[in-house]
Amino acid sequence: MTDVLLVGAEELENLSTRYLAAVLRQHGFSVELAAFSAPADAESVLQRAKRCQPRLIGLSIIFQYRAPEFLALASGLRQLLPQAHITAGGHFATFAARELLRDYLVLDSVVRGEGELTLLELMQQVDAPAHWGKVVGLSFRRASKAAGGLPDEVIETPWRPLITDLDTLPFPSRDTPPQRHLGIAFSPIVGSRGCHQDCAFCSIRSFYGASRGRSQRFRSVPNLIDEMETLYRRYGVRFFVFNDDEWFPAGPARYGRVEQFEAELRRRRLELIMSIKCRADDVEVDLFQRLFEMGVVRAYVGVESGSDHSLRTLNKRTTAAENRHALQVLQQVGMLADFGLIIFDPDSTVEDIRANLNFLREMGGAGQAPLSFGRMEVYAGTPILARLQAEHRLTGNYMAWNYTIADPRVEMLWRLMIATMRHRQYDNRGLGKQCSIAYYELMIYRHLHAARYDPALGEALRQIVARVNTHSLAMFEEMFAFAQHGDIADTAVVNKHAAAWATQINVFDLETEAELADWRAAVAAHVHPSTKDRLLSGIRPWLRRRVPHGQVADEATR
Repeated sequence: MTDVLLVGAEELENLSTRYLAAVLRQHGFSVELAAFSAPADAESVLQRAKRCQPRLIGLSIIFQYRAPEFLALASGLRQLLPQAHITAGGHFATFAARELLRDYLVLDSVVRGEGELTLLELMQQVDAPAHWGKVVGLSFRRASKAAGGLPDEVIETPWRPLITDLDTLPFPSRDTPPQRHLGIAFSPIVGSRGCHQDCAFCSIRSFYGASRGRSQRFRSVPNLIDEMETLYRRYGVRFFVFNDDEWFPAGPARYGRVEQFEAELRRRRLELIMSIKCRADDVEVDLFQRLFEMGVVRAYVGVESGSDHSLRTLNKRTTAAENRHALQVLQQVGMLADFGLIIFDPDSTVEDIRANLNFLREMGGAGQAPLSFGRMEVYAGTPILARLQAEHRLTGNYMAWNYTIADPRVEMLWRLMIATMRHRQYDNRGLGKQCSIAYYELMIYRHLHAARYDPALGEALRQIVARVNTHSLAMFEEMFAFAQHGDIADTAVVNKHAAAWATQINVFDLETEAELADWRAAVAAHVHPSTKDRLLSGIRPWLRRRVPHGQVADEATR
């Protein structure tokens, strides 16, 4: 019998469950981890639970859109193990704890906020329900003592203060070997928790702000690089993907942290590359030139919009001009500048859409990075949720809030975009995601296989992504023109146009996915010449016989 089974998404190593596992193991509890990245994984989780017979099952429900899948899994786990304690945690579970316990009897409790110490104390008291009220940061159900069959009472203990010193936490458990791209091991890692800003659409500040303590805290640089060095020397990890909500502290403190980070890397002679997340107002030429030279090859910048009006709605406290400057600086220093835009929000206007399209064309049209854009969603715990509730603009319920954009033309444009571009923009198997993966491989190829790097490959990918970006913008422009000037009240006309656009997009994607697969095979052949990928004998012959538009072909089989 295992003490605890922790269940979470595993597209990359789930550091949330791995930190929980590390703390529990540090205190003598046995822990197993189970991957639940999609509904198809449910049977595997149930089989794992049947085998290990855990006393407690923890569900890491970070993303609201996946909550129904986790709750369906919880029902299966309850049928299989009626005596096990099932708890949930994560951002969504934290903010919807009372509703979840009211509506889903398969859950016994919810761990709110930072979970390491709360889950540990719950596990220590799991067989003594009378003591659960002493576990700070816990919500649970207690049978009502009133007569008449009244519903169970939901008890919420006080919020647990934030962990002051992140260095006191053990390194997250790494139960599985790191994933690899082009033979290079890469690993997610975090050097901080929280963010110093308060964007209207984001629950991060609320998640940490509900507890006492600083909303943004950092591991010491030596502690962080101790973990990096361990992964580097034990598993050969040379690409670290930082999952920090905001990599930099506020203000001038960021310079000192970068200086210390650089000195520690140099002292330990670690040759590696990194990816970080930051805000546009973090980006300065000298600072990012220094970061690039010490191995930071990609920055995901929280740009969010090319419209000043939309940036105010989102409470970004930045301007479109700052966003442009940040991306231009990253391109100047040679760093991959990745970003996404929230083109649609509750207050989006036609003018905002035009500003965002112009921004996308200027910043991504040449293929510097794959374009990513979508709508602002309403998540539990966010300031925008409270605002829209006060304005009586929400539809749905706590499991899936929704809203209608105030301008009906913009609302129609959003509906057309999601109907025609959903696969390209949001599916992990879609062209947009595949372009992003290709850029990750290009970074590894360029920086960690430098002796084999062929610049023609880099240029080939840029051309592919430029065509994808240009096509997305062209389709968007056509939809935008229709939303402004077409008969959007005529359902038949709308459906006819949507079907035509969807067909164009799907055909283009099939052609380009084949071309992108050939590009990735060519890179693999350069990195590992002895593999079967040699059948693509180098990039230049491939470039000469590129898949023509209008023809779906598999170059790898020729």
